[in-house]
Amino acid sequence: MVATNEGQRKAKSKKTNRKPPALASGGDVSPVNDAAAPTGRPSRPQSPVAEPIAVSARKAARWIKQLADVGDTLDGRNRLRKLAAQVRKGGGDAQRMAFVEGAIGECLDEAARAASPVERWLSCEAATWALAWMARTKRAGGSAGSLLERLVGQARAAQPLLATGDTLPARFVLCLSRLFRDIEACRCLEEGASATLSAEIERLVSARGVVNLTGSVAMINRVVRWTAARETAHATGGGAWCEATERRWKAAATTAVRLLGGRGRLVAGAGWMPECFTTPLLDAITGMGGRRGRTVQELRQGRAPAGRRSVLSRDLHDAAAAVAIIRTGWDRRSLRVMLDYRHTVPRLEIAVADRLLVEGPWQWEAWAGGRALEAEGPWTVSCWESDRKATFLEITAPLSGGRQLERQVVVLPRDRIVVLADTVTTPTGAAAPAELRYRGVVPLAGSLERDAAAETREIVVFDTTMRFMALPLGLPEWRSAGRGGFESSEAGLVLSQEGVGGRLYAPLWLDCHASRIGGPLTWRHLTVADTRLNLPPHQATGFRVQSGHEQWLLYRSLDAARNRTLLGCNVSCEFLLGRIKKSGEVARTLEIQ
Repeated sequence: MVATNEGQRKAKSKKTNRKPPALASGGDVSPVNDAAAPTGRPSRPQSPVAEPIAVSARKAARWIKQLADVGDTLDGRNRLRKLAAQVRKGGGDAQRMAFVEGAIGECLDEAARAASPVERWLSCEAATWALAWMARTKRAGGSAGSLLERLVGQARAAQPLLATGDTLPARFVLCLSRLFRDIEACRCLEEGASATLSAEIERLVSARGVVNLTGSVAMINRVVRWTAARETAHATGGGAWCEATERRWKAAATTAVRLLGGRGRLVAGAGWMPECFTTPLLDAITGMGGRRGRTVQELRQGRAPAGRRSVLSRDLHDAAAAVAIIRTGWDRRSLRVMLDYRHTVPRLEIAVADRLLVEGPWQWEAWAGGRALEAEGPWTVSCWESDRKATFLEITAPLSGGRQLERQVVVLPRDRIVVLADTVTTPTGAAAPAELRYRGVVPLAGSLERDAAAETREIVVFDTTMRFMALPLGLPEWRSAGRGGFESSEAGLVLSQEGVGGRLYAPLWLDCHASRIGGPLTWRHLTVADTRLNLPPHQATGFRVQSGHEQWLLYRSLDAARNRTLLGCNVSCEFLLGRIKKSGEVARTLEIQ
């Protein structure tokens, strides 16, 4: 009889130590039917189930608050902030926990009918954090099990999207699979989300970190999405992808920093987005330390770095991805240019401080002898030079009839000058057409106003303040002189120019230093001499530009570079841009042989 009672006591003890089937840590949550999990792969031996991580009320509320800050709608943000506030109060009594369960159910109801995919997955992830906290407190009410089943249903509904490469729901799926890793129906979802993220990063990111998407806003938003998923994975007990993908993500994050505006914010439309939209990216890069971390610190503080070697280089050119990013610095007023020349019509962006000034396709048209010239091949890089004084990029595209279009982007960081120029050339020995005509359009952001001078050809672009002034150097300063046109239209700034002799150079001078706008202004064509003979414009051309109390000299050779003279300055290069000093001498800022 004694032996029998002792055996009963052992059996009772063994039964008491068993954990509830729903959550290994306890909690009155109904078990999710594991048999409903996706099948189709052979069974394998079960590995030990990792213990779920502890989720405090403070941690869950903080994550829910971060999700609320980046919501699409005001109602959605308020709903998540209400949930965060209730979770932060803790689970002191059953009534308070009932309120939390009701708020979670409200989030899932909204996720089921949300028109915005972003709002749907944010609501699901917020509900996951709140439910994970409830489960660990062991105070979960009777509806907690059904809430978990609804979350698993949403995650399974996301699987077809993940299979097509849509990474938007990946962060939620990772969160659910990690926070409820003790449940097989949740744990089995992790692999698909991680694989989709890794595949997209490997597919879209070049070796140098350029994201193969259109426009800086799309690039930054996608990198922030990856970064948020990575941070969620780290916060729930592991990495989001392998080491090779991690290196590719770091390169993309570093490139995205070069596209940010003042104080590290995303510049879109008429201004910058709230800081919370890029906080995951900035925090992640700051944690890397080194030059990346110091660059982000300087960018956030909005001041110029103490030394150039302590931060990232200003410029990046990825010839394989056909993208160039040029900055004047890292302070809050810095100027940023991005040229994407993957397509026949390159895409151009110019931003200053917190405003996007130029955005869209940089269109061009050309005619020779009345016949339209078409591009017959992709753009290739003919020259890239960058130092502390200037940055120069030239790309070329073959045109019909053996001709060529050469497109230049020049940035002077100190002067805050951008030169956009197109050159149409005819091969040596070919018959020159009777007339060349060119038309180019620089696309302006929709929030900007334009003011064209009545008698001269400059155009001032502004919104709440002056932004930049555009000068068509290839045309005479006075409108009455004819020979082309420079106008403002809905498409942007439209430059039309004519030439003879088979070559034409059409430069557009953008002065982005607002303090010079309204001061003395003029530009003149200069006579270029070669062995005491004045050259026609289709061989070489030069310009003097005065804005405020500063002057510059611009020279461009359109045939073979030779020793020539203009404004008392000897040149033997193909391109020269420099400042004219008070003494009349030219300080050569940029010289391209």
